[in-house]
Amino acid sequence: MRELLKTDLKRVLKDKLFLVLCIIAVAFALFMPLLFKLLFGIMEMEDMLGMVVDAKTLLFSAFMPGDNFGLICAVLLTIILCKDFSQGTIRNKIICGKKRSHVFLSLFITACIILCAVMLAHALLTLGVSLCFFEYQATEFTAADFGTLMLSLLFEMFVYAFVAALIACLCVSMKNAGLAVVLYVAITFLCTILGSIVSAALAFSNPDDTFTHGLLTFLNNINLFVSPVIGNVASYGWKELLYVLVPSLVGAALFVGAGLLIFKKKDLK
Repeated sequence: MRELLKTDLKRVLKDKLFLVLCIIAVAFALFMPLLFKLLFGIMEMEDMLGMVVDAKTLLFSAFMPGDNFGLICAVLLTIILCKDFSQGTIRNKIICGKKRSHVFLSLFITACIILCAVMLAHALLTLGVSLCFFEYQATEFTAADFGTLMLSLLFEMFVYAFVAALIACLCVSMKNAGLAVVLYVAITFLCTILGSIVSAALAFSNPDDTFTHGLLTFLNNINLFVSPVIGNVASYGWKELLYVLVPSLVGAALFVGAGLLIFKKKDLK
């Protein structure tokens, strides 16, 4: 298992697409804060739209799985991982006596490590550039804020563990990288659109209608692709913890389990 993981990590890191991925990550980290400075600073759109932009907002926007670099990162990583199937590497591993469960788990762990490392580096670079133009937040940054920030970053890693499980499952389910990418993008867009619809419905819902308002709040908070919880609260209570941990951990477990079952029955040609 350890050898499989080392081999998979080395292959991903040596792939030319990974270099492209890193270049795009740096480009987005530099470009987005500059764009928002231009729009909300020079053009004074902040007053026009009634929005407040700060470094904290840009930091957690950089983590969004269905937006900008988050989507690009997942798509490119899916293409890299699917090369194992198109080039016959997976088949060779099985022939060499490696267990299918170990091969799949190595694929999942590799995806998880790469996604978490790249997205964390991208988001922190975005934060560093953003702090050159904006305050971290409107209020004074305290020790409690630092603790909340660290916990928020940890929660983002749980979200990308879920994304890694989804990618690994799609890689072993689809016949080629193109189908895996198309299905991942479709799932991401669907969850993002549904999140926007639920969020809009929640904004216009009647708080006195306990059942409807509560259901919309629940559906809105468990959507990991457009999470309104991570990075948007002053402190995390047990409800916020459940909104993040349950969907991410249960979702990751389900996709890993499905991936294992599919891969065990998959005909490797």
